[in-house]
Amino acid sequence: MLNVVADAVDGLRDEVAALGDQFRRRLLNDRETRRSVEELHQELDHTRKLAEGRTVQPLLYDLVLLLDRVERETDPFADSVRAELSTVLEKYGMTRMPIEAGVFNPATQEAVGTVPALSPDLVGHVARIVRHGYAMGPRLIRAQQVLVHAAE
Repeated sequence: MLNVVADAVDGLRDEVAALGDQFRRRLLNDRETRRSVEELHQELDHTRKLAEGRTVQPLLYDLVLLLDRVERETDPFADSVRAELSTVLEKYGMTRMPIEAGVFNPATQEAVGTVPALSPDLVGHVARIVRHGYAMGPRLIRAQQVLVHAAE
């Protein structure tokens, strides 16, 4: 009888060990599946952002050009259109770059002309913004177009 109990205990021990191995394999498999799903989500998000950039960005850039034209007007209707265009651009993540006074920054600004500097200290500094710059998240869409002080 003792042999029967010992055999039963050995059988249970083997079954528990097999179940433990199966549990560990499934746990590792679940971790791998979760990691794969996360990678697929990241890849899908990246692809979606690229697709948005190819379709939405050109339209938003055209709206920026329209906003440039409207900003030259001074009547109340133009003010209303300017406000609506700005709202649409912001809704889709396009932001107007802050005005950067000081030294010309080629990373965010484009020099479209020069102005004689009244003093040597002003050489290389922004004299005036001609057209505002825009960014979409961290991506520069259009650099600020500026006039730069130059030596006479």
